[in-house]
Amino acid sequence: MPNASIRGFALLAVAAVVTGCAHQPTPAELNLQHCVNTSKAMRAEQNQQVIQESELCLTKNTLPPKIKSTVYLLQSVAYKNLKQYPQAISAREKSIATNPHPEPRATLELSYLYRLNGNPQKALELVQSNLDAGLGENGKGAGFNMPTFYHLGLALYDLGQYREAAEAYSAGLIKQPDYAWAYYQRALAYDRLGDKENARRDLNQFAKRVDPSSVEAQHKAQLAAYQIKLP
Repeated sequence: MPNASIRGFALLAVAAVVTGCAHQPTPAELNLQHCVNTSKAMRAEQNQQVIQESELCLTKNTLPPKIKSTVYLLQSVAYKNLKQYPQAISAREKSIATNPHPEPRATLELSYLYRLNGNPQKALELVQSNLDAGLGENGKGAGFNMPTFYHLGLALYDLGQYREAAEAYSAGLIKQPDYAWAYYQRALAYDRLGDKENARRDLNQFAKRVDPSSVEAQHKAQLAAYQIKLP
């Protein structure tokens, strides 16, 4: 989630709490409490509560566009955590549409959701739209870094374009050579291409760099297939 958006939402929450504590809450302040509850539920990882409170926050209040965008963003994250990807996509698209200053990273995050929902072609189109418009992660003309190339590689891999996926990860690793997961994903692409030597090399790099707590059974199985163990 974009830090700026969360900070803005946190400011709303603090303001609502302070206002509510100063005197008997007005109906408007009670309505705003649903927005505060959304933030609290997100911090507590109560995804269903986030969805319920965010709907009340959105329907009972007239929010500034930036705050409204952030509420939709939190709603999208909750749906994603519940693996309800169509709803997550819908909320993320509303977040982008209501943000007065759309962020290129939001398009990459939306691409990721489309992949999770089984639509890599749409995921690729979204990343390509940033590339075509010259929208790097930090804005127009800022250049492209690992996040763009990583999401490009993910979409290409899912479409069976393994060589192009490997090239995308390679471009990202030029920008950020310490990103463990790019090595892992490029290894998968090399493996599909039958390039076992480069796949092994990348899996070794992955094993050296990755946080072991983030490695799941499927990743360990891939390492084991190449007789590679985590340090």
